[in-house]
Amino acid sequence: MGYSKQEILGEHFSKFYLPEVVESGFPVQELVIAKEDGRFADEGWRVKKDGSTFWASVVVTPLRDSKGELCGFAKVTQDCTARRDAEERIKRLSAQVLHIQDDERRRIARELHDDLGQQLLAIKMSVDKTKNDEAIELADSALTWVRNLAYLLHPPLLDEVGLAAALNWFVEGLTQRSRIRVYLKIQPDKFPRLGMDIETAIFRIVQEALTNVFRHSNSDRATVELETKSGQVIVRIRDYGRGFPDSGEPIESKVIGVGIAGMRERIRQFGGELRVSRCEPGTLVEAKMPLPVGAG
Repeated sequence: MGYSKQEILGEHFSKFYLPEVVESGFPVQELVIAKEDGRFADEGWRVKKDGSTFWASVVVTPLRDSKGELCGFAKVTQDCTARRDAEERIKRLSAQVLHIQDDERRRIARELHDDLGQQLLAIKMSVDKTKNDEAIELADSALTWVRNLAYLLHPPLLDEVGLAAALNWFVEGLTQRSRIRVYLKIQPDKFPRLGMDIETAIFRIVQEALTNVFRHSNSDRATVELETKSGQVIVRIRDYGRGFPDSGEPIESKVIGVGIAGMRERIRQFGGELRVSRCEPGTLVEAKMPLPVGAG
C-alpha cells in the first residue's frame, strides 16, 4: 500500500478507507461484526499512500488471549484489482455478445419474414390455383413454420407495441403448440415502455424459462408474472413440475445449463439479479431490475 513499517505501525486501520466510508462508520462496524461472528470478510475500494485506489479483499479475525478475552484483530488485505478488472472485461464482453446475438436474431427474423416468407406466399398463391389439397397443405405448413420461426427469433410486436403485447403473443402461441397452460399476469394493466434493450432482455428471459418448462419440467401448467413495484421491474416464471432434485446443494451451485447463465447475464447488464429456487412443486425463476428512469 506504499507505507513503510515505521509509517504505518500504530495508525488506525481506517487510514486505508475512502473518506466517505470512514465518515459512515463502516470500518468500526467491521470490527463489531468480526467480534460477534468470529470473522468478517468483504471486498471494496481501499486507498494507498499516494491516494490511488485499489480493489481489496479483506478478512478480519478477532484475536483472543488464553482467557478468551479480546486483545486485538488480525486483518489481511489482498489487492484484487487485476482480478476485478478481468471480471469487468468479461462482463462487458458477455454483454456485447448478447447484444450481437439479439441484433443477428432481429436481422434473420426480418429476412425470413420479408424474403423467404414472401417467396413462400407467392408459391402458396400459385399452388392454390392447382386445387391440389396436399400441395396446398404443405405450402400452408411451410409458410406458417417460417412465420413462427421469424417471430420467435424477434417478435415485431416487441418493437412496435411493447413487452406486454409480445408476451401475450408468445404465451398464447406456446400454449397452442405445447398444450401447457400458461397463465400470464401483468401489472399495471397499462404496462409502461421500458426501452428496447430491457424489454428484449425480459422477453428472452421469459422465453428461455418457458422453453425449459416445456423441455424439462414435465409440468402441465406455468405462471408468468410481470410487474413494476417499488422502483423495480419484477418478472417471475413458475412451473408445477418435477423441479430440481434435492441434493442438499443450492440450485445456484449446480450446473443447470447455459440458459440460466444467459438469463443471469442479461439481468446483470441492467443492475438486476436473477434467482432460481425450488417450489413445492416445481421451480421458480425470479428476476428483478431497477425500473428505468421515466418508465412507470
